[in-house]
Parts: sequence; structure tokens; C-alpha cells
Amino acid sequence: MEQHAIPQQISSYEFKLVGDMTLKQFLKAAVGIVLAVAINATNLIFFLKYPLMLIFGGGGLMMAFVPFQDRPLETWVIAFLRSIYSPTIYTYKKMPDKDWISLMNSKSVGRDKTLDEAEEVSVPVKDSNKVREFIESLPTVKMSEAVIDEPIEEDERTLIGKIGMGGNTNKLPERESDVPVKTEEPPKENWRDKKAELGLKADKVEATAKVVFGEIPMPDKPDIPNMMVGMVTNSEEKIVDGAIVEVQDSKGNPSRVLKTNSLGQFRTTTPLSNGKYLIITEKEKLEFDRVEVELVGKIVEPVKIKAIV
Repeated sequence: MEQHAIPQQISSYEFKLVGDMTLKQFLKAAVGIVLAVAINATNLIFFLKYPLMLIFGGGGLMMAFVPFQDRPLETWVIAFLRSIYSPTIYTYKKMPDKDWISLMNSKSVGRDKTLDEAEEVSVPVKDSNKVREFIESLPTVKMSEAVIDEPIEEDERTLIGKIGMGGNTNKLPERESDVPVKTEEPPKENWRDKKAELGLKADKVEATAKVVFGEIPMPDKPDIPNMMVGMVTNSEEKIVDGAIVEVQDSKGNPSRVLKTNSLGQFRTTTPLSNGKYLIITEKEKLEFDRVEVELVGKIVEPVKIKAIV
């Protein structure tokens, strides 16, 4: 299998001497070895000479060929020295504006300029002589009162004479007052007080048979008073599904309209109020008696409705 080429630095060119060793690495190693040789040539005692030779020679080789976390040791040493000598605590000190004197002077100079300009504005003064000449030059209009003597007719003279003599005068019809008369509007009927008439009320009918309470396996007995449950069967005691069961109150209004399930059972979801109720059952090709049930706030036994034909 052919191996992929190793990614190399492309932002800057590095000259390589032998294999992958660059010129920079060679210089680092060479500096460390030269310093170690120079220390060896000195007359230091061996307790200082050999440790220094090891430090400089080994340090140069490590900086050249031993990286740490993909970075050369040179980078770590420089970062360490910067972190030591760089300040770690900073204090904020508000410095005054250096040009505050010039700013104040510029503001005062600008204010003086505006005052000088305001003083230099000359307000034109009206000359009284020119105004008088202008008024006199306007055309004058003479107001003359024209009195027209119209002849008074005889009818008017007789009417004036009657008024002067205190005779009978015709009374003018009294003007009808313009004061609006408030008319009481009939009170509006509130639609909330009206009961919705859905047209479901039918002719009141009477019961044709007495109610029968469970003689065959009936649905469970309800736990809530005035809850009505029951079962519908045909004349052969077989269950009838899909039958319509209508529950009417004493006034003939339908209170509940139920439908039997696949087991021939029906059940009201909410309790009914106290009173007498008529149960009317309808199913195609079947006839049922109308039975009456009276609810008094107690648990009602399951009702059995059997077809006549």
C-alpha cells in the first residue's frame, strides 16, 4: 500500500541539510555542542564543568530535535520567560485630559464670537415721517348714509295705527320648542335569556309498557346516581346493536339520544336530573314498547328493552 506524503510547512521555506534536519535545527545543536566544548577547555573543577557541559550540550540537542506537544522547546522557554517578567496585576488610573485648557479657551472664544455677532446685528428702525406719508398716500373712502324714504302702504298704516291705539293684535302661533323629547325605547331582549329552540320537541307520548330491570346478563351497575344504562334485545332475547335510544323528559323534550354498541348496551355519560323520563327505542324492522323511568337521586338498575316484533 502506498503511503500518503507527510504534510509539510508551506508558508515558509526551510532549507534541509541531511534528511529532515533543517538548517535551524543544525544551528541549535551546533551552538549547544560548541558551548559544551568551550566549557570543557576551561580550567573549572569537574563538579561544575561536566554538569554545565551536559546542560548546554543536551539543551541544544533537545531544542533542535525534541518537540513538546508539537512545538519546539524554544517556544516553551520563550513563553515561560514572558509569563514571568510580564505584569499580572493592572491598576486603572484616570488620566486628566491634556488639552483641557485649550478646550476651555476654545469654548469661551466661541461664546464671545456669538455674542459679538449678536451685537453686530442691526435692527432697522422705522422712520415715523415715512410711515405718516405712507398713510396719507392711501385713498380715503367717504361713508355716506343714504336714507331712502319708501312710501308706506295703506295696509301697513292701518296696522301701525292699531298697534298705537292698543287695538286687538293678532297673536303669533307659539313656536314649538326645539327641546328633544326623550322617547323610551323598549328594553332589548338579552339573547342569553332565550333558550335555544332546536326543533327537537316532538309530540308528547305515553308509555306503553312497564320498565323491566335486568333479567339477562346486563351491563355493570353504575356507581353514580341518576346514570342510566341498559340493553336492547329483540323478541328472541338476542342483542340489538345500532339501535337509537331517545330519553325524553316529562315535557316531551329529548334529554339524551344514545346508540347501542356491538353488545346492545347503551349508557349516559352524565347523570340526569330528578324526574320522570320516557325511553323510546327505534330500530329498522323492529318495534319496541315505550317505558317510563323515574329518577330520584339514587342508583338506577340497568334497564332492559325488549322488542315486540
